[in-house]
Formats: sequence, C-alpha cells, structure tokens
Amino acid sequence: MVDRPRPLVAGAALLVLLGLWPLAVPASDDVNHWLDRMARAVETLSYRGTLVHLRDGQVDTFRIIHRADEDGIRERMYSMDGEPREILRDGHNVRTLLGGDQSLVIQGGIGARLLPNLPPNRLSQPIVAYRMTFSGTDRIAGMPTRVLDIRPRDRFRYGHRFWLEKNTGMLLRSALLDHRGNKLQQMSFVEIELGVPIGDDELEPAMTDQQAREIEVDELVRGEQGASGELQRATWVPKRLPDGFRLASVGRGYNGQGQALEHLLFSDGLASFSVYIEARAEADLLTSDRIEAIGPVHLYTGSVDGHQVTVVGEVPSATVAFVARQLERQPAVRPEQ
Repeated sequence: MVDRPRPLVAGAALLVLLGLWPLAVPASDDVNHWLDRMARAVETLSYRGTLVHLRDGQVDTFRIIHRADEDGIRERMYSMDGEPREILRDGHNVRTLLGGDQSLVIQGGIGARLLPNLPPNRLSQPIVAYRMTFSGTDRIAGMPTRVLDIRPRDRFRYGHRFWLEKNTGMLLRSALLDHRGNKLQQMSFVEIELGVPIGDDELEPAMTDQQAREIEVDELVRGEQGASGELQRATWVPKRLPDGFRLASVGRGYNGQGQALEHLLFSDGLASFSVYIEARAEADLLTSDRIEAIGPVHLYTGSVDGHQVTVVGEVPSATVAFVARQLERQPAVRPEQ
C-alpha cells in the first residue's frame, strides 16, 4: 500500500508564478496590470537563476532552471545546501526527490512552485481584500525594480511585498508579511538570466530514485464543471467565509482506505486555502481540534458529523480555524421530475 502524507503539506508553499510579458509594454501604475503580468509569465518565460529563501533565521539556497516553449513547461529546482532536494516539473506532473538517510520520491502535482502563491486560475473579480500601492524603487540582482506593497484589510490573510523588474514586471524578490508588516519569510534572486535557451540536459535530475521510498499525492484540485460551466455543487460548504474568498474548484476522490474524499479550493485572487473532508469510522475520528504551523502555512484538523476535516493553506491560523468551524453538509439535491 502506498503511504499518503497529509494533503498539501508535503509540497506546501515553496514555488510561485514569475512574471514577464513576451513583448515590451508601456509603464503603468495599475496594480492589477502588473499582477497579471506576473501570473502569466510562466507561459512565456525561460530563465535560470539562484534564489535565496530566508525563514525563521534559516537560509536556503536553490538553483532554478525553467523552460517554457511550444512543448509546454519544464522546470528543475534543486537545493545548493543542506540535504539534497530536487523538484522536477513537466506540465502538470511533478516529482520531488528527497535525499538523506532514507531517500523519498513524492509523485503528484500539488504545491509545485517556489515564490509567493499567485494562483494560476485567478478569479475574475477584482482583488478587494487588500490595499495595494507602489512604495518606491530598489535594485535587486543588479536590476532596477518597483516595489509593490499589498496589505490585507483583515486578519484572515497575509500581506506581501513584491520587487518587480521595471521593464518586464519580473518578480525578483518577495516578502510575506504579518498583519503588523513584519517579514515572515523572504525569497530573492541573487543572480538570474532571463530569456535564455535551456537544454534538455539541464532539466535532468542529478539524484537517482531507484532505491527511494515512493509516496503518491492525488491531485484533486481540478474543478469539476457542469454543462452550464458552473462549478459542480459541493457536498460541504462553509456557512460563512472571510470577505473576498470564493470557491475556486471542487474535486472528489478516495483516501488511502478507499473512503470518499472531497476537496474544496478557495481563493481571494491572491491567497488560497484547501479544505479536505473525509468520511471516517468513528474510532478513527480525532477527539479534539488541532492547529499546526509549518512556517506561514497553517493546518487545522478536526471532525464534524462523522467526517475528518483538514484545512490547510498559506494563511493565518485564524483563517483555517474559522473556515473549519463553519463547515456544514448541504441538503441532498432532489432529482428533477
């Protein structure tokens, strides 16, 4: 039987969308324009660079090689210090290789990006849960940047600061901020080459996985749509959500014991979190609620109406707890006569 990690935590919160339009664009002070350039860059940009990640006093350095062409997207990221780690991406397929005393391979497409999470399926509604302003200029990796501050209007999401290369909109540095403006983590390119040719050999892993233990993570984040184009009606929904968050996708599957599992993905256009509801035998249900933190990622586990509930995302602890306690089962839909 395949081991299964807690949903989303294994791959939580390291890679993001980076931004660049293929053609030069006029300068603009419209924040959504710059965010769109970031979000679409992954479709057009090839690059290689060195990225430093700082969190909780720990510094990690990664090498990133990213190719986007007519064949799609391929990406390789590997650690340059500490235990060997590699993440290989080919379209929606992601493989994570972890070295050390017990080698591990994680197969699955959940959580496969390394910079701040700007969801690829951004909602069409304007982002109204934040105050967004440009706050000056700076120089990152030898390139001039504009600094974009994104501050939340409530306690249910984090703030961000983005350093965007002036001519292209490329994201060169990012910081995740708490509600007081303190940095929770920061990632910055110290060296980067944009628009460079990437050979197949650069995307091949240096680590071998022949003797590694393997874990599979089911990908349940693709929204199910009916003929009308609307998201399939979820079985479970929160009675209330923090302002600005909307249901982005619904997925269904089975857990490692063959029991039904529903996955809901919510987004406000910038932040996102996932809700997993699993049917469980009463003896397997948790007896008390629990909140855990992995850096800025928070994980809530508890139970409701004979089901285990997991809420996880790069959001404050107040968000995962609030959403979990609002969940209720929808009445069954009667078939049309």
